Amino acid sequence: MPVARFIPLLSPVVACLLMSGCDQVGERVQIKETREISKHATRPPVAVASADRFPQMDREAPEVEQPDPPAAEELFDWITPAGWTVVQPTGAARGIRLLDMRFGPNQEGQCFLSFLPGGGGGVEANVNRWRTQMGQAPYTAEEFAALPKKPLFGRDASYVAFDGDFTDVGKSEAVKDYRMLGAVHADEKFMIFVKMVGPKALVVENEAAFDEFCRSLQPKVQR
Repeated sequence: MPVARFIPLLSPVVACLLMSGCDQVGERVQIKETREISKHATRPPVAVASADRFPQMDREAPEVEQPDPPAAEELFDWITPAGWTVVQPTGAARGIRLLDMRFGPNQEGQCFLSFLPGGGGGVEANVNRWRTQMGQAPYTAEEFAALPKKPLFGRDASYVAFDGDFTDVGKSEAVKDYRMLGAVHADEKFMIFVKMVGPKALVVENEAAFDEFCRSLQPKVQR
C-alpha cells in the first residue's frame, strides 16, 4: 500500500505511540436506533435492485491524485547516527519506508523505518519472511517466543539478528555473506519496525548505531 494511501492512518498511529495504550474498538457495532418515516415521505422501492436504485455505484471511481506522503520529520524525531545519510525512498521502497538511510563506504548498508496498517500480518509472519530473504528457515514457535526485546517508541519490540545470503525484493540473485537486524512491534491496529541489512562486517560495525537509532525514535508532539 503506498504511503499516501495510509496517510489518514498515520496521525492516529502517532497518537497511539504517544499514549501508553489504545482502547480496543470493535469492528462491529449493533445499531439500535430507529426513526419513524413520515407518511408524506416517498417509500423506498424495496423490490428494486441496489444497482438500479444507486446507478452511480457501478461507475468507476475517478482517478484522484494522491497527495505526497508526509515527510518523516513531520511525524517523528530521531538521531541520525554518525556516518549515516537520510535518502529519499525510491521505487517499491517509496510505498513502504517512512524513513530510509544508508551507511558504509559505498552506501551499501541500509536501515529503514516502516509502518504497516492493520497489524501487517503479525510479527512472526514478517520475521519469518525476512529469514526467507536471507535464505534461512523460519523460526520455530519456541525460537520465536524466545526472541529478545529492545525498546522501540517506548514499547518492547522483538529483536532479530541473523546472517545469510540476502535476496532483496524484486531481485532474483542473492548477495552473499550479509547480516540483517530488525526490531518490530505490532498490535491489532498497526505494525512498525526498523530493519537493517548489509554486508555482515559492515552491519556488525553498525549494530550499536542501530540500537542508538531505535532508542532515539519518538513520535513528534504537535504544537
